Amino acid sequence: MRRLSSCFLFLCLLASCVDREKYDYQHIEKLESQLIEQQVLEYDTAYAEKLLQAYRIFLSSHPESPKKPELLFKYGEVLKGQRRWLDAADIFHRVHDTHSESPVAPLALFHQAHCFEKLQQKHSAKNTYQDFIIRYPNHPYVDEAKGMMMLLNYSDEDLMQQFQQ
Repeated sequence: MRRLSSCFLFLCLLASCVDREKYDYQHIEKLESQLIEQQVLEYDTAYAEKLLQAYRIFLSSHPESPKKPELLFKYGEVLKGQRRWLDAADIFHRVHDTHSESPVAPLALFHQAHCFEKLQQKHSAKNTYQDFIIRYPNHPYVDEAKGMMMLLNYSDEDLMQQFQQ
């Protein structure tokens, strides 16, 4: 009887964890849909922080969730939308490094390179774009990565001259 009670208690606890993960994910989806409607993340820092907090809660509460790579990637996108380039680069690195088999891993590496560009870290950006091209030679963004690498070779003055011509 004791074992039966223990098993029942364990199953109830397990079910509540699954329900909590589903609830937390639905909360994030609701916030994301509101974000899509507003499309002003760059200017609404309070709303962005609310969404980032929801991501942090989900990721810390459900570290083994299969949704983790996707939500980490979205977390990075929100940081990027807030122009928090270094934080975003760190998150994109975590996505690519710890979830390399995820469908979002290639884009995370590409976005990481873009964040390095915005931070004026041309060498890191170039190396990351090269890594992207080597690892994902058939990805649709390979041509864009090659173009971005070429632009990194130009100084600001060279770019201005190119646009004026």
